[in-house]
Amino acid sequence: MEGHAVSHLLDTNAWKWLIVGAKLKPAARFLADPATPLFLLDVSFWEISKAVEHETLKLDLPPLDWMQTALKSNITVLTITPEIADQSCKLADRGLQTTDPADQLIVAAAIIHRLTLVTRDSMISKWGGVPVLNY
Repeated sequence: MEGHAVSHLLDTNAWKWLIVGAKLKPAARFLADPATPLFLLDVSFWEISKAVEHETLKLDLPPLDWMQTALKSNITVLTITPEIADQSCKLADRGLQTTDPADQLIVAAAIIHRLTLVTRDSMISKWGGVPVLNY
């Protein structure tokens, strides 16, 4: 992927991973460059908030403050559109095994916007219906 011209959509866990500065695989290190344009689907805000609510995620800041801080200038937030919602409901028929509605929406957004999905989700990676970069 010379030059990394492909655009990338972060799943929620990839966004958290980048923000905390966790170690990236060599092929994904360019994602940490502030000059690299990245995308995030708005459902990730809900996922972060729910994870804190259910105490499966601990943050140094209240969720709203964390999210506002974590929205770096190189991250463009995409909204859930009718097309994304519609596409997300067709993924099971296309063989995607995940029943997580947020994952379905994120995958659908990657398809609709023709983005490479940055994820470690093995069900999505094995499915092969969307380009994936494992970080």
